[in-house]
Amino acid sequence: MVGTGVGASHGILIKGGDVLEAATKIKTVVFDKTGTLTIGHPSVTDILLLETDEKLLNTSSKPTVYRENGSKSGNDDTEFEIPGKMLKAAEHFRNQATKYPKNVFEILRLAASLENGSEHPIAKGIIEKANSEGILSSDFYFVNDFSNEAGKGINGNINGLSVHIGNRKSLADHNANVPSGTFDAMECLERQGRTAVVVTINGKAKAVLGLLDEAKDDATVCVHVLQSMGMKVYMLTGDNFRTANAVAEKIGIEADHVIADVLPDEKASCITTLKKEGVGVAMIGDGINDSVALACADLGIAVGAGADVAIEAAGMVLMNSKLSDVITAFDLSRYVFNRIQWNFIWALGYNSLGIPIAAGVLYPFLHVAFPPFVAAAAMAFSSISVVISSLLLRMYSPPKLEKHYSSKGLEKIRLSLIEPIHPRLQSSKSVIIEIKCEAMAYGNCTCDPGSCECTEEKCCSHSR
Repeated sequence: MVGTGVGASHGILIKGGDVLEAATKIKTVVFDKTGTLTIGHPSVTDILLLETDEKLLNTSSKPTVYRENGSKSGNDDTEFEIPGKMLKAAEHFRNQATKYPKNVFEILRLAASLENGSEHPIAKGIIEKANSEGILSSDFYFVNDFSNEAGKGINGNINGLSVHIGNRKSLADHNANVPSGTFDAMECLERQGRTAVVVTINGKAKAVLGLLDEAKDDATVCVHVLQSMGMKVYMLTGDNFRTANAVAEKIGIEADHVIADVLPDEKASCITTLKKEGVGVAMIGDGINDSVALACADLGIAVGAGADVAIEAAGMVLMNSKLSDVITAFDLSRYVFNRIQWNFIWALGYNSLGIPIAAGVLYPFLHVAFPPFVAAAAMAFSSISVVISSLLLRMYSPPKLEKHYSSKGLEKIRLSLIEPIHPRLQSSKSVIIEIKCEAMAYGNCTCDPGSCECTEEKCCSHSR
């Protein structure tokens, strides 16, 4: 009871003592990507238009790229590397406030009108992009026959046009006519950590939208610390493997611990598979799609800013929506569980010694007998001592993160804990993550923090 109260005072809602006990047995932590490891607020950074004419329905085979500032790429001056192929594009108006052509505005208007009926983070990103370009909600088209395909895309009819926005799976399901170079362009965006969705009109792909969802500031620190505590860290996402791997690399999750391209109803089965390894599995998520997986895991942890159904399904809730609170949750659970064990050992030892004495076991030797009121007082002291020990939990302070910066940026992270971070370390109550190369400073270094041999001039593991 005291432990759950301490958790609440630090922004962690713990739904019972069994949840605290489960947290001490966790060896595998699975993070949802969107909204948990990332901000959950993707923004449109690229528009790859699959046409060159002003007329909406005329297309060409080479994508024309419009970047966030309106600059255009379409000739042969600049090359974007794509596996197996080089997509050549010129940046005509780099660093210039160039307006989008009329057909790009029309694509945005159609996309935003359709996404206006969805609550997905991608929908919000597309609508915000349209708003920033002067396409307001009052300018949106009316949508008929709106439908949502979970994990794939959305459909609707606008002014007689059948409009669809979705991923590769949805394109295949709808037998969409996809111009040459479309999938190469999507792969290019995905390898940069962007989510690529395709806008199709009347069954023909018209544009690819690239959306970037930045990783949270404390995602890298949280992942590294959990790994230092002896836990395996996984990422579980419905996004494609290329985008997921790009994000995972930035925050320090190993490529073979990325589970991607998973439909919402498949997440729970992924958790069940990990549980078959015989270790405790924790799931951390925020969305409606995560609720079943949260309930299926040995420990479900929901982000407070997430969906109500996810909060209801989880055993713990991070009310402040900070990933650093995940570290606090595990540290607090170990601290409380250790205190419970100490109280049990103390009470068992005290009563094992006191009861025989109260029964007169020493009388034949010392001819001393304790009156009943002394035995009663001794029994009361046993309970009082345990209660006082439990109340001392209120003195708990969460782990302290000390970030050391130099003129070149983040240099070292020191984490101070009350309990040892791992049984192997016994007396150690701190972990130091030293930033030894530019890749590590930006979360891209996959070396072990204690043995990274990268230098400022050369990062041998990452070719930097």
